[in-house]
Amino acid sequence: MGIGEFTQIIKSVGPILGNALKSGQFFRPQCVLTEPDSDILCEYDVKIPMSEVFFVTANIYRSKKAAKNAEKVPVVMCAHPYNNNLTPALHATPLGGPPQQYRLIPQAGGKPVFSRLTSWESPDPNFWIPAGYAVVNMNLPGYASSEGPPSAFSEHQAKCYYEAIEWVAKQPWCTGKVGLNGVSFLAITQWHVAACQAYGGPPPSLCCISPWEGLTDVYRDIFCFGGLPEKGFPTFWWHTEVKPVISGTEDDFVSSEGCLPLDYLKNHPFYDDFWKAKAAKLEEITVPMLICASFSDHGLHTMGSFRAFEKAKSKHKWVYTHRTGKWVAYYSAEVQKRTKDFMDCFLKDDTSSGFLDTPPVRLEVRSSRNEVHEVRNENEWPIAHTQYTKFYLSKQPLSLSLEPTEKTEETVYSAKQGKALFNFKFDEEMELSGYMMLRVWVEARPENGSEIPPDDMAMFVAVNKLDRNGNSVHFNGSVGNKKDMVTRGYCKVSRRELDTVESTEWHPVQKGEAEQKLKTGEIVPVDIELYPSSTFFFAGETLQLITASDEIIPSPPYKKSVDCNHGKHVLHFGEKFDSYLLVPRIQIKR
Repeated sequence: MGIGEFTQIIKSVGPILGNALKSGQFFRPQCVLTEPDSDILCEYDVKIPMSEVFFVTANIYRSKKAAKNAEKVPVVMCAHPYNNNLTPALHATPLGGPPQQYRLIPQAGGKPVFSRLTSWESPDPNFWIPAGYAVVNMNLPGYASSEGPPSAFSEHQAKCYYEAIEWVAKQPWCTGKVGLNGVSFLAITQWHVAACQAYGGPPPSLCCISPWEGLTDVYRDIFCFGGLPEKGFPTFWWHTEVKPVISGTEDDFVSSEGCLPLDYLKNHPFYDDFWKAKAAKLEEITVPMLICASFSDHGLHTMGSFRAFEKAKSKHKWVYTHRTGKWVAYYSAEVQKRTKDFMDCFLKDDTSSGFLDTPPVRLEVRSSRNEVHEVRNENEWPIAHTQYTKFYLSKQPLSLSLEPTEKTEETVYSAKQGKALFNFKFDEEMELSGYMMLRVWVEARPENGSEIPPDDMAMFVAVNKLDRNGNSVHFNGSVGNKKDMVTRGYCKVSRRELDTVESTEWHPVQKGEAEQKLKTGEIVPVDIELYPSSTFFFAGETLQLITASDEIIPSPPYKKSVDCNHGKHVLHFGEKFDSYLLVPRIQIKR
């Protein structure tokens, strides 16, 4: 390990560990453990044969009564690299408590409740076994006790998952029907196996999936969102969750992937075939889906989850939105029941709950971190009756206006932690639900005549909410951030070229395949995507647009690279410089 890598580990893990110690969370993990149901039969390290002549391992949880009576049950399954044996029941977790992440990663919205049989972000056997299911918790190849080559976000993982699903379906205690469930990486693996390229489609026995907050394009969603390299999260994720559970060595991972995740961007800076192979083939998904796409995971899973709902070809698909803690929501009684009703429909042919008649979108609209303004159903996403409205940047003073300014104006701030704020006060109640985007004309200007002219800009954008007194209104964000804003976005200006196939009027998507460096004095338009959100504003409250040259909302371990920034950032607006914030206004029913 070099000095640079060690330094990055300290920068990524240090703030998380420091906050956990300071808050006491390290010693008092933010979750509640329950004792296992006495009826649960636990079979550990069950070997599942792969066609490549190695084994992956799974822990299988079944009902003792069902096993005694030779009853067949459907299966809720998950697959991940995180070692399924790291559970309190096996005394394999720190201090006999929950998985280590509950000591390190801040929570929001309360404490999740699950049993001592539950590994990190996986289905809880205590809920599913009494509900008439078996749970299969599988280690992906090359992790924990599974054999084979370790990899990440790979088609090989999907191939092995496919084979494992079919093996499970053929077991004498299984009805032959399998559904998938789980959070984060346990969601990501679902996208890939449901569109399995190795076998030309999903496993025949896969009846439905329920991916709970999972990215779908690792380059665009986390490693290089907006063209800005993410330095913090990959380091945190690799060193705390993945590297410790590889069954072999780092060299085994490099043999499969060509490099470690820490070097993905260095070796593949642009959106090339390496990254495209790691993006889920969402258009190939046809199985029924119940997705969670939260507004509280900006920076990681939000964009990918909504992308999956929009692109999948599934006849039956639903999306559940929220803005509370990821694990609080997943293990909540409401979500468990909703997921069971969904699984019952497609694994038991039981539609008595009426779930099939549920509208596709469960929309949670928040007015603040602790206030849910409304929960309602919609028939599509984005919402069909959205009124996309342009708020133009203006300098009389810095503000947003429904009409463009008639004369050319500019505002300038430092490329080192500078920013500009533009306000718009609502004179009536307003709901903004959907995608926002910022079109802004920019210029990189040297600090003085002797400085080398900058040829790039790292831009940070956020939409804040101010109450009637001008105070910021906070929301729940990723990794327990309790001071998040309405939404945010990022952009490296040299990566401004858009993918014309993927982009829409309200959602620009960067192509990511080349750089367009700035020339001295050159003024260019940049379209910046912001994460989906759903927020209610009362009359007299203010929408505040913030543009900056560094992180607006610090949220460790996330940390974007700003190495390209020096000199000054200049925003141009007025006349031919049509700089505006596009917002998704929803008509409020009186």
